[in-house]
Amino acid sequence: MAFALYLLFLAASCAYAWVDWRRGWFLVMVCGVIQDPVRKLSPNSPVVISFAVVVVYAVILFAARNEMRAHALEFTRRFRSVSTGIMVFLFLLLIAAVNGLVTYGIDKWQAPLVSLITYVLPVVAALLGYTWLHREETMLRWFRLYSAITSIALIGTVLEYLRVPSRILGMVSFEGDYIRHLPGIQIRMLSGIYRSPDVMAWHAGMLTTIAAAMALRAGLRRQMLIWSAVAGWGFFNCLIAGRRKAVYFVIIFVGVFLWRYLGRIKASQVFASVGLLIVLSAVVNQLSSDEATSVYTRTAVASKRELSDRFEGGVMQTFREVGYMGAGLGTATQGVHHLLGKSGIGWQEGGMGKVAMELGLPGLLALLLMVPIIGRMLLLLTRIGDVEGSSQFIRVTLFALVAANAAGFIGSAQAYTDAVLGLTAGFLVGALFATAALDERLAATKKAQTVEKASPLTPIPSAV
Repeated sequence: MAFALYLLFLAASCAYAWVDWRRGWFLVMVCGVIQDPVRKLSPNSPVVISFAVVVVYAVILFAARNEMRAHALEFTRRFRSVSTGIMVFLFLLLIAAVNGLVTYGIDKWQAPLVSLITYVLPVVAALLGYTWLHREETMLRWFRLYSAITSIALIGTVLEYLRVPSRILGMVSFEGDYIRHLPGIQIRMLSGIYRSPDVMAWHAGMLTTIAAAMALRAGLRRQMLIWSAVAGWGFFNCLIAGRRKAVYFVIIFVGVFLWRYLGRIKASQVFASVGLLIVLSAVVNQLSSDEATSVYTRTAVASKRELSDRFEGGVMQTFREVGYMGAGLGTATQGVHHLLGKSGIGWQEGGMGKVAMELGLPGLLALLLMVPIIGRMLLLLTRIGDVEGSSQFIRVTLFALVAANAAGFIGSAQAYTDAVLGLTAGFLVGALFATAALDERLAATKKAQTVEKASPLTPIPSAV
């Protein structure tokens, strides 16, 4: 029954996206939240449900194909070096796909194909984000919708912590407690209504960072109190997720945001920052003061060795095992065992190790070369002050979100095989690039409206 209702909602979302693809993107977020509970309620928890949201995404791409084609040409002209790097990376993906066919055999072609899609979709999502964002207010509206949906969804995490019996709570296809063992500590990891703790932690981190940014934007207005409370709620879920990457997601966002925006912070935003800090500190203090929950705050700190291991991601060990060309696409992609009937040969969790395993040294070098090229371009965007149509605040916020997601990919690339996570991360990159053209798009819109108003009515011939 749940799956049937979900299919009906997907069909309605596709129909709406066909008519209005920009608002249809909002429905992708809604479908992405619903899909995990539906999968848990469905017999045998079919993995295809976790990718069903791609159907709505495909409809959006088809409906927006003409605009995306035009904006792709504009992006190439404006960011030529980035476009060249993307084309090189896509070429290496095709080579890695052939390598994956050699590893698994032609009869297992599905595994390299699924892996190829997980790499390509975020790139297409970036182009969609570049095309989608035409006004800053639209991005703020997306922030509000995402925050509202995720705030409600995270209630499931607390319900799971309280051991409320429900089929929609907990890790998908897993019974009992999911325990993580650390030196001298056992920590119970929570998923809530999401399919895994990693996915839940990502959403909690996104909610915390977006709410924190919106609280600063509100300044001393009443909305600041609301957004601070939302940030506190999100950070509470970051901690009880049992995944330290959620906490570091927030820390990286705050660090990058302050680095790029500290010189422009107003007095009202300073007071808002203090209020936000008080709320987050209260959350940490509340969890630390209780013996049962203090384990979550004690395990939030990682050693330098752990962080360096996460960053390296097992690259050298990967090359020692499979060689410098890697083992091909699909060998380190989460979920391929559903297609192969057995586990993949990759063990890598970090992003660097995953790329080394599937794309080899050429792909890893291409990715490392793209980082400074794209990073330099994004840094230039964050230097642009307020212009008509967009503000430096939105550019810095998006840049900090992109940086936090990049760090999250390095720490746990497997989480980004989730369709919603990968699509959203790519979308944010494209939206950030789009902020460089919002003033021009606004001017073009105003010019078109002026021409339309000024065009004279066709005179009616007088009767003779």
